[in-house]
Amino acid sequence: MKKFLLAIVAVVATCSLSAQELKWGVTGGFNFANEHMSAGNSSDCYIGFNLGVKAVFDLSDEVADGFYADGRALYTLKGGQWKGAHNNLGYVEVPLNFGYSFSLSDNISLFAGLGPYFALGVAGSNVIKTDSVKTKTKLFGNAYKRFDWGLNYNVGVDLWGSWQVFMGFEHGFVNVIKSTPDVDSPKMHPLNFYIGTAYMF
Repeated sequence: MKKFLLAIVAVVATCSLSAQELKWGVTGGFNFANEHMSAGNSSDCYIGFNLGVKAVFDLSDEVADGFYADGRALYTLKGGQWKGAHNNLGYVEVPLNFGYSFSLSDNISLFAGLGPYFALGVAGSNVIKTDSVKTKTKLFGNAYKRFDWGLNYNVGVDLWGSWQVFMGFEHGFVNVIKSTPDVDSPKMHPLNFYIGTAYMF
């Protein structure tokens, strides 16, 4: 929780940059997530979404031409599915990237970045369907830890300085399953491939 709050503070602090260095916009896309289990019972792909805001900071003066830092504040739905069951894992997430942008023309640029993400679980449930009956069980705070963090990578294209289309991958470092005393619980790490678009003002 403390790390998540520190990440939010870091994003807000960077807003002191001048208007020439800062662009912001709205972003959204789709998640293709799964839950990787150490015991071999990993999930199949679960399709979710992400939606939020994005800020891009030009670091040409501070580092070198083409370098940038960006941050997003998202509501993102991840999870996993198995036969007859699936997990819905809703997070408030802040990915922070450091990257490089390469211009192909006046209107088209390619970019790539990587960095950490920090996520706080706000709505999570396990859904089991038996015949026509659905049973829901809350996960966060019970079976699953709320906090997750990991590494994310993305690549994309910037069009006309306003539209961005990108794809990326997130690898969670936290074993989000709560351990049980005297029980050798399996470890689970969230994985997520995502595609998205952003409109920058």
